[in-house]
Amino acid sequence: MSTGSAAPVASSGTHKYADKFHAPLNLDAFFDYDEGMAYAKKVNKPVMIDFTGHACVNCRKMETTVWPDKEVLRLISQEYVLIQLYVDDKSELDEADKVTTPEGKVLNTIGKKWSDLQTRKFLANSQPFYVLLDPNTGEQLAKPQGANYDVDNYIRFLNSGLTAYGK
Repeated sequence: MSTGSAAPVASSGTHKYADKFHAPLNLDAFFDYDEGMAYAKKVNKPVMIDFTGHACVNCRKMETTVWPDKEVLRLISQEYVLIQLYVDDKSELDEADKVTTPEGKVLNTIGKKWSDLQTRKFLANSQPFYVLLDPNTGEQLAKPQGANYDVDNYIRFLNSGLTAYGK
């Protein structure tokens, strides 16, 4: 595994919830699905959603053993728009950001909102869970992946999303 920093990427500005969350490795991450998707459309880049959690040991292991690889870091930082969604965060949502499920349940925390999104849209509830999306269609670019500490496998996963996106 080679480590080192990828070429710096210009910041995309201040992001919603940046006061609560901080991406590893100085990555420029969004912490809100809609905000990240809108930015990805604007810059014409595919999205990498990282469903994560404060208490997720496997998430931290991926961030410290796989993501620092020079090529992995380059791909995440330069080729994708990273959206990290914390499914276990207990911060209350503003009234405008609360979601009511089809069953009538009000999702009033950041974690409940993103956990529901992961379960409903991607039929999974484990973390880490990595989803590569086309921001224009919302369609998956590759089969989602969980924790896998094989750097070459992760590079293949990221590259498969780029290929499907036409990059």
